[in-house]
Amino acid sequence: MDPAVRVNVRIRPALAADREFVLGLAPRLVEFDDVPGRDREQMVSRDRAVLARVLDVPAADSALFVAEDQSGRPVGFIHLTTAEDYYSDSTTAHVADVVVVPEASSRGVGAALIAHAETWAVDRGFALLTLNVFVGNRRAREFYERLGFEEEWLRCIKRVRPQAETSG
Repeated sequence: MDPAVRVNVRIRPALAADREFVLGLAPRLVEFDDVPGRDREQMVSRDRAVLARVLDVPAADSALFVAEDQSGRPVGFIHLTTAEDYYSDSTTAHVADVVVVPEASSRGVGAALIAHAETWAVDRGFALLTLNVFVGNRRAREFYERLGFEEEWLRCIKRVRPQAETSG
């Protein structure tokens, strides 16, 4: 793919046949600087388990969509769910994951997926669309800012026991 060419995409609900594509992209969710105190392999494993569950057991409060290029080749996906907004005591639409294949990066696929998420949120009557992003994921943070997202929270963690004692 020529990086200068913008990709026109079609966004559709994920199918069982998309399983390998979606789960195969899970490592892209952690392709940035290390997250202190987190094991990258464990993060990918957890992401895959959650995405597999969404594919296997669809729920009314979540959705998984796949972006395809003009040839019908999958080039990205977005996992949407809901979250509670503490201050308004209301449910919001929430972007759980958004991933684009490397060769389609910076070509409009992510923006198209976020626009689809906005429509999904509005169609369901939500006032807010939220997402979480790691502090060290500078590229994603800049992308979301360009799309109109504002940083609101900074989550701080302190390990009080070794990781092995907290899992399981």
